[in-house]
Amino acid sequence: MNAPHLSFLLALSMTVAGAAAACGGGAQTGPGPQTPDTTASSGSAAPTDTGAPTGTTASTGTAPTPSATTTAPTPSGTGTGGTAPAPVTMKAPVASQMAADLQKIGLDPKNLPSMDQLIKKDKKKLRQVMEPLAKAVGLKCVDCHDGDAYDKPTRRKNIAMHMWDQFARGLTMTDGSPIFCDSCHQGRITLLDRSDKKALGKWMQANLVDPLARKDKKDHGCATCHGDEMDMNILRTWAKQ
Repeated sequence: MNAPHLSFLLALSMTVAGAAAACGGGAQTGPGPQTPDTTASSGSAAPTDTGAPTGTTASTGTAPTPSATTTAPTPSGTGTGGTAPAPVTMKAPVASQMAADLQKIGLDPKNLPSMDQLIKKDKKKLRQVMEPLAKAVGLKCVDCHDGDAYDKPTRRKNIAMHMWDQFARGLTMTDGSPIFCDSCHQGRITLLDRSDKKALGKWMQANLVDPLARKDKKDHGCATCHGDEMDMNILRTWAKQ
């Protein structure tokens, strides 16, 4: 074969090889496609937490039916792996259905002690109250506690302590009826749909501000939970404390 023909064939083979590599036909030197991580974080919260098994209240065996529910619209985007996240049905708070359960433990549902008091002065009641608390939020003990060290701080334990002190202990329904963890959670851990922040803000005003009152008689508003500086990530903040 003469030199001109040989040069032409070499140039042609290099062109074909370059085209194949550009289209993915060449040998792959980098890592292959990664499978999306569809597992939810164990710590929220928030949180953000994912839905948990539906629980029941201790006194009636069924979760209380709220007077008003709102099914949040399905987000327009898709979640991890191309699947749209399930919408959260946001339920209006109700008076606690666990007053009798708390009284059996020796706790006054209208005048709960602080979580710090229980931890330092009455660990027996602290252990006893864990059962109705777990049922109220639809979780098991190890969903919040470290299974190898129950006293060890965890993200969900930190959040629960703040919610106990600021919500269950600090608020009531406007008619004076006590609230507890079941008032808002109603057997599930995820309460709010955050896909539409404007709609969520209106819902929270109508359901978490207007129907509730502070026990200290001060005005109840967004700052009760979010603080004067309006920390919009209170679960993230509480998780670290």
